Amino acid sequence: MTRLSCPSCRLRFTPAAAARLTTCPECGRFLQVAMSAEEILGHRLFDPIDSPAALPVAAEMALPTDPDLPQRD
Repeated sequence: MTRLSCPSCRLRFTPAAAARLTTCPECGRFLQVAMSAEEILGHRLFDPIDSPAALPVAAEMALPTDPDLPQRD
């Protein structure tokens, strides 16, 4: 398994995050491949901050509306 990390920030990335990233979101440097888990031992896991409430609101806004139904407030 390929493990990506940023040695300067001491961050490690999940495979899902590493598939989308080429540079570190904190310092902007290129990510480096760690050949073993020992190389990234002690690095903190990168956890992007997502608003969990944004997804249901976005999904609700994307749904078509029926003009015959009363509108909610």
